[in-house]
Amino acid sequence: MSQICIYLKMPSYLRQWLIHRHGGSEPISLVRGSAESDFLKKSTIKLPDGVMPPRQQEGELAICIPYYKCHDPRTYNYLSKNGKSCLLEMLKNDFKVDLWEYLHDIDRCGSELNGLIYQFMELRGIKEDGTSSDTIKKIYQRKRNSYKTALNRKKKKNIPT
Repeated sequence: MSQICIYLKMPSYLRQWLIHRHGGSEPISLVRGSAESDFLKKSTIKLPDGVMPPRQQEGELAICIPYYKCHDPRTYNYLSKNGKSCLLEMLKNDFKVDLWEYLHDIDRCGSELNGLIYQFMELRGIKEDGTSSDTIKKIYQRKRNSYKTALNRKKKKNIPT
């Protein structure tokens, strides 16, 4: 496995979730064949002339670039700012899917949402830092509102007039 990494700045809750999801230690290694791993394979390029190799900064997560015979990370190890932004969006979407899959059925049973959020955080290795639970709750509420809006549109569309 490659130990050549890219460094990605992200919110604390997402960083903790990713580390927990990928074995509990940093740098994380993405699952081979996952969308994120394939994205890195297609998006990493040779380090441009005049650009210094990046070093890990505070709040950044180290992600190992996967090794492929035809795309060796010793050569292809640079991800542009736009590429990092795209990868971050992919990781945020993965988080939202995990959150939704865990909460949406239980939430309908009438359990208190705050308690469910804390349970999700505990199971996913996310420590409360003063803002994590509120941020995760807002993400879930937006997703739930979007889901309910889509459901209402579908119901209105199917009502015969």
